[in-house]
Amino acid sequence: MKDILLVMSDQHSFRYTEWEDGRVRTPWLAQIAAQGTRFDRCYCNSPLCVPSRMSFLAGKMPSDLQIFGNDTTLPIDMPTIAHEIGRIGYKTVLIGRMHFKGADQKHGFDMRLAGDITSQYWGTGGKSRSDFGAYAGTTNRRHCLEAVGGGYSPVMAYDAHVFETAMEYLKHCPRDGRGIFLVVGFYSPHFPFACGEKEYRRYQKLFETEECGRELSLKAAPVYREYIQQCSPEHMRNCRAAYCGLVERLDSYIGALYQSFMKLEGGREKIFFYTSDHGEQLGIRGIFGKQTLYEDSIHVPLVVAGDGVAQAVSRQPVGLLDLSRTLLELAASEREGEDFSWHQGSALNLEHPEEKRRPIRIQQMLEREEKLFLAQAVTDGRWKAVRTLGKNVLYNLKEDPLEQSPIPFCQEANTEESSLEALKGYFLDSAREETLVQREYELRRMHRRLTEWGLAKRPEEPETMRIPQEASRKPVE
Repeated sequence: MKDILLVMSDQHSFRYTEWEDGRVRTPWLAQIAAQGTRFDRCYCNSPLCVPSRMSFLAGKMPSDLQIFGNDTTLPIDMPTIAHEIGRIGYKTVLIGRMHFKGADQKHGFDMRLAGDITSQYWGTGGKSRSDFGAYAGTTNRRHCLEAVGGGYSPVMAYDAHVFETAMEYLKHCPRDGRGIFLVVGFYSPHFPFACGEKEYRRYQKLFETEECGRELSLKAAPVYREYIQQCSPEHMRNCRAAYCGLVERLDSYIGALYQSFMKLEGGREKIFFYTSDHGEQLGIRGIFGKQTLYEDSIHVPLVVAGDGVAQAVSRQPVGLLDLSRTLLELAASEREGEDFSWHQGSALNLEHPEEKRRPIRIQQMLEREEKLFLAQAVTDGRWKAVRTLGKNVLYNLKEDPLEQSPIPFCQEANTEESSLEALKGYFLDSAREETLVQREYELRRMHRRLTEWGLAKRPEEPETMRIPQEASRKPVE
């Protein structure tokens, strides 16, 4: 058996790492990546917390789970990789965030420590979170610009608790002959946009308002125009400064956990993973948060280090479903006859990470003028095909990294026809899209009733951390 540690953050875009932007301090991630493999084309399978995370855990695309929103639960009889790895004989432990909704807060993990920061039930979060103080509602995209600056936020308090709990567990974890599968979930660098005063002031000086103004003015696709928020270049710079401060703080936690994990006794092989559930637009095109198919929302960091992991930088397309399948294959590597063919991911080859791989699919449910529709993307790392409202366009990610020039499929003759036609083959057809949309309408009607129940009953939420008062005061911009 091996010991496996996965650190998963929330809303960390690939752009905000030391190797992508030298202004961002992530020395530990850079060091870990240098000791192992950095996957430079890693994608989530949906740009929203619950769909992305449940897809990762269950090994299926959001469309096969019918999970497209943050109010949807994973069925309790749906096996997860925690069930599977536990069945093999591992001790499975979740410390911190996974964004489970409802009563089942383990979904196959033997142990859950530190709880979560978001509400456990419906109708109990957002502006109704009195313990968030000045930050109430700011974990939501619509209100994320209301508390920005230097200070001490609920995110920082929560992550400090998760970090301390994880370090304590690694220090005293039982060595009873079983391998450990440990998942540590942080909420950083998810908004609210607040970080330590020192880091905030330093990053304010590193990002120019002119740069932010240019990125704010980039044109958004019509399907995302309702997401655009009014924001000045100065305010966007401040959001970016706080975000980078959170990334830097997260990096220090990752480094300490990595060191502690690698020192575990027991003689077993150890493999470490870091990734995030989705990215962050951070004002580009006037959009904050995730929920788009642009690279800022769907492209995330992934670094792997440990025994049997090559020292390499891979630019092959990989997805969080592939990471999920990799964890299963690693846990079962010493067993014969294990069949994971039900899992829709394709395991990473950690010894030869440049091995040719299949394209990655991304799905999301969008709403425009109160009507729902499914949006889809598929990418091979160089090209990305996007389908919305029955229309298909292409982006050349190599030549157009900011995705400013969509190419209609009618211009295929000027590109690489065979490979691009293959990308289109990964889209769900219109009949399947319509079925998913109708089911989503039904789910959202049920969720509205559950929200009314939550508002009326105020159920106890033992798995939701209450924020200390010192982390509820408004930051200084």
